Amino acid sequence: MIGVYDLDSVKYAVASVGEKRSIVVTHKTTGTTKEFDTRTQFWGRDRKHSGGWLADINKSRTSPFLPEEFDIVDVQTPEPIENVLHSAKLTVERNVEASKADSVQYFIGKGDSFRVERSTLLGYKQQRDKTLKPLYLDEVSDYLTRKFKAEVVTHYEVDDRVVMETYKQPNKFVIALDKDTYSCAVKFFNVNRPQDGIVNCDCFGGLYLNDKNEVKGKGRMHLYYQICSLDDSDNYKAHCFSDVYWGQKSAYEALKDAKNDKEALVAMKGIFQKLYPEPKEVIGWRGNTILIDWQYVMNEMWDMARMHRFENDFVVGTEVLKKMGIEI
Repeated sequence: MIGVYDLDSVKYAVASVGEKRSIVVTHKTTGTTKEFDTRTQFWGRDRKHSGGWLADINKSRTSPFLPEEFDIVDVQTPEPIENVLHSAKLTVERNVEASKADSVQYFIGKGDSFRVERSTLLGYKQQRDKTLKPLYLDEVSDYLTRKFKAEVVTHYEVDDRVVMETYKQPNKFVIALDKDTYSCAVKFFNVNRPQDGIVNCDCFGGLYLNDKNEVKGKGRMHLYYQICSLDDSDNYKAHCFSDVYWGQKSAYEALKDAKNDKEALVAMKGIFQKLYPEPKEVIGWRGNTILIDWQYVMNEMWDMARMHRFENDFVVGTEVLKKMGIEI
């Protein structure tokens, strides 16, 4: 069997682990500084920033400090680069050995995917522009490309490219840790779950809750769930402009009992009609006004969630419903 390795997951994980992150907080008036591991440690988890060290110190004050009285600077302290690159090499070799692949093809990504241009409601992965980039990300990426002679993927995401390489290829399987692969009609070795071996995801599949009460699944059912749910990492949400409260468990409950594709698609139609019972005007992520309805949002979620099996493999969700005999 030939393994088809998505190296993007390795480059981000290894580059992130290869540095220590902290913050330095400065009181604007007094100039007093203090270092914390995270913002959560400084001011808690809630949006009002009413916890953490700040809450503890305010207990002893008659005039509590306010969050806006402080400046926060992120600090990244990297390990020696040779240690990080060695870790990247060992990670790949360990995962290949665990997969028991006879040979391996490697792919690594560069630049934005086509989904950025096609996204209109929320900018695909655009929230990542606000997050810290690992200091050695480029160095790790260059090293992995050279070391494993990886094909550099542009326009598409590596997720798409490895699916293209393995789709309808019985002697190939994807090596990755991306949950999206469970939604694709390919064989998949999840490096975070080596005990599962190579999983065939070319099926209707199903959904379940794991021991952490998280929604998991595989096959087309997992794809339907992703379309009807949300992905904070990729920045798309079925309820992005809805007045209805909706989350991952909501999507799970609405889909879990479907016994076949038509039942699942009927449930999907019902979900988006519930979220968007009437057309409405919204402001998209580029600042333009868009008239949306349930069909518009559902079709965009298909675009964002579904991996391509071959070049220009665009599928319109409403057309799938029509082909299944579901009235639009």
